[in-house]
Amino acid sequence: KLHLSTHICQREELDQLLQEDNAQDGIIVAKVDATKETQVAKRFKIQSYPTLKYFADRKLYNYKGARTLDALYDFATGGYKSAVTDDIPPPPSFFDAKMKEFRQGFESVTEDSPHLKYLLEDFDHIVSFRKNAAAVLVVIGAFIGFFFGVIVSLLMGVGGTQPKSQKKKKKE
Repeated sequence: KLHLSTHICQREELDQLLQEDNAQDGIIVAKVDATKETQVAKRFKIQSYPTLKYFADRKLYNYKGARTLDALYDFATGGYKSAVTDDIPPPPSFFDAKMKEFRQGFESVTEDSPHLKYLLEDFDHIVSFRKNAAAVLVVIGAFIGFFFGVIVSLLMGVGGTQPKSQKKKKKE
């Protein structure tokens, strides 16, 4: 795949040329709008436009050459092998996706409370730098909450304070 963010005509010409001459290679020319697809831009570290990335042989090749049709064609049909390679970054994890959902939900709650905004910033800081520490804190918090609940229920005497045998004796 060649992700190309240049002129539409040039991208279409390159795609047509590749399909005519190299249909068996399955080269796909695609455009990604990184201003709308911010997660993709972040994942692939796109910092300027246009950015050209080529995916082949389970590697990511960054194109730094001329923006001419011939140069792009040469790169896509084998010139990429001499380009700088990177590993393809993994997609966001399940944890990252859930944290994003949680953060979006929590942001609406924090609009009116500056204290909660500070708490959210602290939470983001912990999660961004120490994901394992954040997970341990949540698990420890759940255990403490569970044990606190058990202790309070025992102290309050769940289900009454008298055993059943004493209740029967009072009725007689």
